[in-house]
Amino acid sequence: MRLSRPLYELLPLLYVAIGTCGFVLAYFDPSRGRSIVAFCIGLLAGVAALTVFLHRQDHRALSREYTGETINFPSSLSR
Repeated sequence: MRLSRPLYELLPLLYVAIGTCGFVLAYFDPSRGRSIVAFCIGLLAGVAALTVFLHRQDHRALSREYTGETINFPSSLSR
């Protein structure tokens, strides 16, 4: 699935916000069950944010290194 560029750029920040809310809820919620669920959601959102951020960074580095140009072989190799 392809996402538009502005949405893809905003996705890690959205995941970080969800993760932060999950951690804050886990810290302040007196119920043990809900606290564990909120912490797990926060942890998963943090991992997702890190994954998307690193994938974006890797894609940018590769696109700078490889411009997509094709190799033109000399005609002497076609013998």
